[in-house]
Amino acid sequence: MAQVTFLHYIQKDTVLHRMDGRLKLLGMVLLSLSVSFASELRHYLLLTGVIVVALAISKLPISALLKDMRLFVWIILIVLIADAFNIPGDPIPGCPIVGISIQGVVEGLRFGARLILILLVCTIMTSTTSLLTFRNVIEWYLRPIPLVPAARVATMINLTFVLMPLIFDSYSEMMHAQNSRCVQLRRNPIKRIGFIVFPLLSRTLQRADEMVFAMEARCYAEERTRPVFTASRADWLICAICLTVLLFVALL
Repeated sequence: MAQVTFLHYIQKDTVLHRMDGRLKLLGMVLLSLSVSFASELRHYLLLTGVIVVALAISKLPISALLKDMRLFVWIILIVLIADAFNIPGDPIPGCPIVGISIQGVVEGLRFGARLILILLVCTIMTSTTSLLTFRNVIEWYLRPIPLVPAARVATMINLTFVLMPLIFDSYSEMMHAQNSRCVQLRRNPIKRIGFIVFPLLSRTLQRADEMVFAMEARCYAEERTRPVFTASRADWLICAICLTVLLFVALL
């Protein structure tokens, strides 16, 4: 089976893998807010450096992760072209294409940088945190909120992160199968898309039904033993670094 690395938990023995899930999720939120507030080049350079160091510490296959995220490159290109033509501003000197503005290109590049950085932050979170830990952390944060079924909401979010990698895996597997049958040589793009979309949708719904049956067979219940979390000094230090990055981006 052709399996992608993106959004999958990768077992390693690193500081980020052993980090307290509560502080790890908080650090992800802080870095995501930092990316959202970034506006200057120094902000993007700082965030890029922090994320690259985190990828190196977690020992994740960077090349494989970037290869799996190549689908988002098309989204960035579409937004970049749309911003370049729609946002008014100064024309690019020497550009033969009329209607492209410098401000539009800069705004499109900012969107692309933010999208890539947020994807990398989420990838670090999902690749270094098991699904069980992720579910327990979400339940821990939601438990003090009144009138919110913490266990149910945490399970729903957890199942979403279970299905998303399965969808990527199924898509990769079907693409390899279709390419082996020379489907890419068909001239009609609508038929080529149909050969992927309908089987992918059918398999996704089938996987969802299988998970529901598996949970029912194991007598799933929302009442269970609550996990115990412990945070080390290294965990607090990493969380403090994420907070410092947010303050730097927001205030400087």
